[in-house]
Amino acid sequence: MMTQVTFTKDGYDPFIDFLKAYAIICVLIGHTIPNSDLWGYVFWAGMQVPLFILIQVFHYYKKETKLDIGKIVKRIIVPFAIVTGFVFLIKLIFEGVGLKLLIISLIKDGGYGPGSYYPLVYIQIALLLVLFKPLFYKYNKLTLFWLFFIISEACEIACSLLNVPEFLYRLLVVRYVFLLYLGWLWVKEGIRLNWWTIVLCILSFLTIIYFQYLSKTVDNEPWFFNTAWRSHRWPCYFYVSHGLVLILFIVWQKIQIKGRIRTLVKKMASASYEIFLVQMAVIALFSVKRLMFVDNNYVRFALWFIIVWCVSLLGGIYFQKVCKRIIK
Repeated sequence: MMTQVTFTKDGYDPFIDFLKAYAIICVLIGHTIPNSDLWGYVFWAGMQVPLFILIQVFHYYKKETKLDIGKIVKRIIVPFAIVTGFVFLIKLIFEGVGLKLLIISLIKDGGYGPGSYYPLVYIQIALLLVLFKPLFYKYNKLTLFWLFFIISEACEIACSLLNVPEFLYRLLVVRYVFLLYLGWLWVKEGIRLNWWTIVLCILSFLTIIYFQYLSKTVDNEPWFFNTAWRSHRWPCYFYVSHGLVLILFIVWQKIQIKGRIRTLVKKMASASYEIFLVQMAVIALFSVKRLMFVDNNYVRFALWFIIVWCVSLLGGIYFQKVCKRIIK
C-alpha cells in the first residue's frame, strides 16, 4: 500500500505535468457538460483551480526564488490581453455589442468567457506567496495550520459581514488562501498517508458533500459566506491536495510507462494556460445557439461540444507557439 507521494523539487517532474493536463481537461468538462451536480463532478473534476493553485505554490516554494514580475507579464498577462482584446473586437464589430456594455462586462467579470477570473487570481496568489514566505521559515507545520485556518475563516466572516457582491467575490483570492499552506506541505513533506491524513481527507470530503449538496438552502453565515462557490472553501481543500492527488498519482503510475501518453500529457501541460484562454474565447463567442440550423437538440449539443474541445485543445497548443513568438 502506498504511504507517501514525494514531488521532485530539483528538475522536471512528469507527475506535475499530469496534474496540469488533468486539470485543464476538467476545465473543459466543467464548462461544456451541463448538470454537473448529478454525476459528482465536484469530487473528481470540479477542483481544477485549486489544483492549478497548488501547483503554482509548489513551484514557487520549491525554488525559493523572488517574485518574477517580467515572467508573470509574459506568461500570464500578455496571452490574456491578446485573447481578451480579440474577443472584445469580435463582439464590438461583428456582434454589435455596445462599447459601454463590453467595458462594464470586462471590469465586472475580469474578462470574457468562463473562468475569466483565473488570471487575476493567479496574480493575487503570486503576491501572497511573497507576502507569506517569511512565515513558512519562521513557524512549524502545526502553527502554520492554525494561522492559515484563522486567516481563511476570517476571510469567510469578513465577506459575510461586508456582504461582498458575488461578482467581486469571484475575482478575489480570499477563498483560496488556505491552499498556500497545503501547497507548502507538498514541498515540505509531500503527501503522507497515515491515519491522521485519512481522517482529514474523510472530513474534508464530507464538507464538500455538505456545501455542494446539503446546504443550498441553509444560511451558514457568518461562519461561511453564502456564495455560488459552494465547495471552493478552506475545509474542502485537504481532500483535493491529499486525497484526490493521491488517487491521480496511482493512476499516473499505471499509465506513465506508455510513451505516447507521456508525450501528449507533456504537450497539454505545457500549453494548459493557453488551452484555458482559447476555451474561454471559444465559449464566449460560439454558443450552442450558433448551431440552431441543426434541428435535433442532442446532435446540436454534440456538434458544439466537439467543436469547442477541438478548437480549445488544438488552438491552445498553437496559440502557445504564437505567444512565444510575440514575446520574443
